[in-house]
Amino acid sequence: MSSRGRGGKFSKPKRGGGKHFSRDLRPVDADGAEKSMWASDKESSSEEESSSEESSSDDGLPPSGPSASLGNTELTREERRAAQKAKKQAAIARKTGPAQPGDLPPSDDSDEEDSDDAAGMPANPNHTAKARAQATKPVPAASADAPPSKSKKSADSSQLSRREREALQAQQAKERYQKLQAEGKTDQARADLERLKLVRQKREEEAARKEAERQEREEHEKAKGEQMAREERMRALAAGKKARGGKKK
Repeated sequence: MSSRGRGGKFSKPKRGGGKHFSRDLRPVDADGAEKSMWASDKESSSEEESSSEESSSDDGLPPSGPSASLGNTELTREERRAAQKAKKQAAIARKTGPAQPGDLPPSDDSDEEDSDDAAGMPANPNHTAKARAQATKPVPAASADAPPSKSKKSADSSQLSRREREALQAQQAKERYQKLQAEGKTDQARADLERLKLVRQKREEEAARKEAERQEREEHEKAKGEQMAREERMRALAAGKKARGGKKK
């Protein structure tokens, strides 16, 4: 009896085979007719818009007639302005009056909202009350001869990037070092002065030595010249004596 069991090789599961593609992917309506794939999204969006319009009309309950709708709009504007005015007055009273327990400190955002409500314009998120105060504040004209103050330098350095600030600090440090170097207050300047002093001393000693050698050489030549002149005179005298002795004989 075979050890493979019943069926043998014909009972193995099949793998691979032909490809089976899905069918009837296009949407159909209630009647079974094909429709566009994007039609369902458009219809759903239009249905949502119509439903939102109906809900807004039901919530607002506007009266019939154009004059009634205009009056309702004006009434809501007046109510909104009255609410804004009451809110502003309450904020002013809260600022000017004594602080009550539980009150929060006023912030720049509340000032900005109050100014925007009073002006009736939408708020710009890039503008703050401090920036507007700085823009409206007059800038005093600085004289041309007056040196820049330290606060102005610090403000300018705070507006720079990290790399520009490091470059500026390095330049300032270099200028300070050069100034101290010119005044001779740095270690390198002191070492240079000491080395220059030694060089000058050595040059002076060399010049004095050369001067002494020159004087000694001149004296030696002078003595040698005098000796040669003396020997010449002695030879001349000796020759004259010999000539006189020969004549006497």
